[in-house]
Amino acid sequence: MGFDDVLGNSRVRKVLRLALQKGRVPNSLLFTGPEGVGKKSLALVLAKAINCLKRHDDACDECAACRAIEAGRFPDVQEIKPEGQIIKVERVREMRQLAYLRPMAGEKRVFIITEAEKLSDASANTLLKILEEPPFFSQFILITHNPDLILSTIKSRCQILPFVPISKAEIAGALEEKGYPEDRARIIALYVGGNFGEALDLEWEEIQEKRREAWTIFRSFLKNEEPASFLRNYGFVRRSIVRDDLEKTLKIMASFCRDLILVKEKGDPGLLLNPDFAGDIRTLENGWSLEQCWRCLGRIDAAISGLNRYMNMSLIISAFYSLLGEDTYDRDRLSRF
Repeated sequence: MGFDDVLGNSRVRKVLRLALQKGRVPNSLLFTGPEGVGKKSLALVLAKAINCLKRHDDACDECAACRAIEAGRFPDVQEIKPEGQIIKVERVREMRQLAYLRPMAGEKRVFIITEAEKLSDASANTLLKILEEPPFFSQFILITHNPDLILSTIKSRCQILPFVPISKAEIAGALEEKGYPEDRARIIALYVGGNFGEALDLEWEEIQEKRREAWTIFRSFLKNEEPASFLRNYGFVRRSIVRDDLEKTLKIMASFCRDLILVKEKGDPGLLLNPDFAGDIRTLENGWSLEQCWRCLGRIDAAISGLNRYMNMSLIISAFYSLLGEDTYDRDRLSRF
């Protein structure tokens, strides 16, 4: 796997290749961004490119060094990862000892620190000492989806490269190349929200079950039905689970709302995001006016945005009530969440 084989984040790939061509790759890099967008994959490609025996700005995937790194058998490339909930200080101390030794087989020693937000206080301080005066023959790549939990002093010593979610079109195209039917690839790409790793791991029936649930909720909103059963589904599980699950449900509902607008506008059926629900969507064509559809879509998008800022359950549930056009809600009921 070379740079061109990593899906998405073309800007980051371009920056790294240019740095390799100029021989100016910073000793300490911090890859930030959502999970499943290729941060670790790109870190491994960079490790191969640094040590490649044939090329200087990419991995050839043919030489002994590239093959060994890909197989996890290259002595100068190591991954530092959490044991349980933290990255232990002993592991970082071992890394520090190795970092000041010249490479055994390659051009540079490369240390990939995954889930860097889980560095313990002692681990972070030990790492900081290395980053303050890094040896020129060692490369450090920190990977995190939550940079706010990393010491500002560590971040200040790293070149930060932010990753973004992979586009739906890129994910759908990659899935089609792997043999997925076009409609299924589009639906999966819509569901995972830019996380290609999740797209590869998901079972189709799992996605279908979540879409059927989202459709039931969306239809109940249009018919102004009581949402109590829906609220119960989300009221008694851990908040981190609620947030992720709720965000997916909202995004699927938004896709149904966009499809309803397309149907009402007599648009091209080939543009439907949920072609397998086309018949169901047409049954709702006369339920809301076009203005109400656009208002609903705006409220769903606002609720998604709110989920990315808050973990307050009252606000989350209130956002759902707002989808029904209610300006007030039962605070006694909300207190149970």
